[in-house]
Amino acid sequence: MASQGNRNLGTASSFDQAWTRTFGAGPVLPKANRWLVLSFAIASLLGAGVAMAAWEVNDSKTQAKLDSKLGSNGTVTGQLNDVNTKLRVSKRQNDDTPTMVAEPTGDEKLDKIKPGATVMSMENLCVKGADTQLATHQLELCQEMAKTELAKYRFSMRMFERSKENYDRLKSIQNRRRQLSDNDYANLQYNTNELLALTALMDNDRDRYQTYMAAYDARVLHIQNTQVALTRNALKGGGGGGGLSGLLGGVPSL
Repeated sequence: MASQGNRNLGTASSFDQAWTRTFGAGPVLPKANRWLVLSFAIASLLGAGVAMAAWEVNDSKTQAKLDSKLGSNGTVTGQLNDVNTKLRVSKRQNDDTPTMVAEPTGDEKLDKIKPGATVMSMENLCVKGADTQLATHQLELCQEMAKTELAKYRFSMRMFERSKENYDRLKSIQNRRRQLSDNDYANLQYNTNELLALTALMDNDRDRYQTYMAAYDARVLHIQNTQVALTRNALKGGGGGGGLSGLLGGVPSL
């Protein structure tokens, strides 16, 4: 019985020593509460074990969630491979640049400068008539009309050449695109940006052409209306109409 008591005291003493090593001082407790402290320590250890088990359960759930979000093999590398597969561009068998509409040849081909085979001087296109104010105005209007029509023709031919240059750019961009591998994402994006820039440039060229053609048409119509007004005023006895500059509204010569 005494031996059992000594073992119990030894256990309590060992607990005091362990407490001192851990916290730097022995527990200041009444002797009668040492068994209570020992019971509390044992309960804490048991509680930590339960918490550890609960943490392991939660950790396994988290791992399962991560596995479901990762790639096919449950790793970050697998996820990246999945992304690569989605971004990979499969080349089509027939992706050649469509052929541009052929330029007319032979008798249908137009000269870049001359609208016709017969070239006439301005004096022959617009012949000077009688030495009157009306005749002078009509001569000037005829010359303005001839210059406008020639300018309209030449501008159309320049835009035709520009369309050929844009087609060559398009073909070059698409040729470089065909040389890219399935995983050249950065170069593919750069190539796409080049194509978008070219498209924007072509849209701008078309807008400029249409706008200037509309301006040419409006000028021609204005000159024609002025010619009619001059003739009408002359027949009514109104004279030449106050001068050409006023009738044309200050339109500059081409």
